[in-house]
Amino acid sequence: MPPRTPTTLLRALSLVLTLAGPLPGVLAAQPVPQGLQVKYVRDSEEYATLTRQIYRVAAATLPAPARGGSDGAPWAVALDVDETALDNSAYELERATYGIPFNDASWTAWVGRGEAGAVPGVVEFIRSVRAAGGRVAWISNRDERTREATRANLAAHGLWAEADLLCLQRAADTAYTKARRRSEIATGSGACAWPGTRPRMVAFVGDAMGDFPAPDEPASAGTPAGEAAFGTRFFLLPNPMYGRWVTQVTRPAPR
Repeated sequence: MPPRTPTTLLRALSLVLTLAGPLPGVLAAQPVPQGLQVKYVRDSEEYATLTRQIYRVAAATLPAPARGGSDGAPWAVALDVDETALDNSAYELERATYGIPFNDASWTAWVGRGEAGAVPGVVEFIRSVRAAGGRVAWISNRDERTREATRANLAAHGLWAEADLLCLQRAADTAYTKARRRSEIATGSGACAWPGTRPRMVAFVGDAMGDFPAPDEPASAGTPAGEAAFGTRFFLLPNPMYGRWVTQVTRPAPR
């Protein structure tokens, strides 16, 4: 679920620069960008090429069944939904156009419309997973109340299968984190699990660091975790529209 767009921050920056007066050199001749983060996702060749590239790399790391062999062990991939599988840039564009910040009511209405597109590359990746005999778990912080609308939107792009898991956030249970849901999948027990099955989690795909298991999570057991796993088991998609980075201040590197 999108927390907020950085549009208001950009406007604030624009105001600060205006009050500060002209800047020297090249910066003085360039307007402060307004809402270009949404335009980048919607219009740039680079964004679509990046997401397709990442999904191709992820597909190339799937287990042996994708190459014609099988050891018979169950395996699965886990994906975030928003900006990983479903493209909500139209919602972000609407918010930016009218200068209205994110709010739960507008987001729930957007989800109910089922108009989110597919992120470039995800359809081909999911097709590869299924052809190789893998399972798919969708782990999203969308509210549980959006379950049917979310499934319908995924299905509209050929992304949903009845054997999939859709692990959503419980509105009244803030402790039901993505880490907890990943643990349920890994242990085969709980609401977010294939009962009695402990699949080997071969890939995680997301657009934020919270979409990936920490080294001490069950989902990371026996496999690389942390920064070294990116590009081999963890696959991070770009999301310039929103995220924790919007309000995070870069800390000085340790000496």
